[in-house]
Amino acid sequence: MSLWGEIALDGARRVVTVEREYPAGRAELWSALTEPRRLERWIGRYTATDDGFRLEMGGPGTDAVVTGRVLACEPERRILVSWRFSGDGEREADTELEATIAETAEGRVLLTLTHRRVQAVTASVYGAGWQDVLTHLARALGAERSPQDVDGYAGEAADPAAFDAALGDYRRSEAALVAGDLDIVGDRGGVRLRRVLDAPPAAVWDALTLPDRIGRWLWPVVEWPDDPARERRVRLGDVMRLGDANVEGGVQELEVLALESERHLRFSWGDAAVSIRLQDDEDGTLLTLVQDPIESVMTYEGHSGAGRLRSAPDFAAGLHSLIDQLTLLLSGLTVPEPDRLWEAAYLVYSESLARPHAD
Repeated sequence: MSLWGEIALDGARRVVTVEREYPAGRAELWSALTEPRRLERWIGRYTATDDGFRLEMGGPGTDAVVTGRVLACEPERRILVSWRFSGDGEREADTELEATIAETAEGRVLLTLTHRRVQAVTASVYGAGWQDVLTHLARALGAERSPQDVDGYAGEAADPAAFDAALGDYRRSEAALVAGDLDIVGDRGGVRLRRVLDAPPAAVWDALTLPDRIGRWLWPVVEWPDDPARERRVRLGDVMRLGDANVEGGVQELEVLALESERHLRFSWGDAAVSIRLQDDEDGTLLTLVQDPIESVMTYEGHSGAGRLRSAPDFAAGLHSLIDQLTLLLSGLTVPEPDRLWEAAYLVYSESLARPHAD
């Protein structure tokens, strides 16, 4: 694993914690964390504002800005700030970032960053991002020279390969936090997923039943029942056609089998069915998804005759990553390489299936 920290649940959101030890004293590290001229070397251009601060991350023309204010400060030991990131037309929710410094040995200190109330799915990006930023900080403290030593932080990865590896590991770690349960009976497998979403039931219901919302997290709408304008909600008995009409076998027909407004939606999915139930939760909405057991299927690429058995871990990872996409839609955010969400979830479910279970 290439992780320096961990991700933990915080209701519908996450806590991201990352640590790194530096060959420096408390005063030296504190200076790098708090002095504007030094911040510019490893994280961004700091400007004091009337009610806090503004941090511009990245090079000229980059839209990546953090606004916040200092909430608590213990010189050379701890600083807590509010943190709100915006960039590329997206604005994240308010979070809190705490940095603590502890001596580990003579001339060495441990920096711990704890980022609280981070939105789900994007938390993995924060984990990998903070690891990379702390590598920039190491360089600013003299670990090695880089272009940033002269030009200041440009928002580029200190080590792109290390960032990609860490992102994959953090995604896998976050997927494991909210992994569902596989229900295996013979050659048939089902899945039950429970996820707390950072949105009220009404907003989640809109995403489940309105065509312009469904098409942004499930599959594109090919045909909407009795409504060429594709504006009305689904109704009991409707048959939706979703997917990619340009790909052979790429369109799925989903029939609505049960519907209770803002509470329950059940629809056919191939030879099985999927039920989604919503409940009020103090952190937003508790979504419970149950896919009926489905038989493992063999898929083929082209006409080579080489097949691949698709089974419960594949189906579970697919549903898991779709709920990830729903989560992103509800928060108005995107993440890099969203197709890799499936890969992370698949590793979690396949390992779960491989582990022996007590009778």
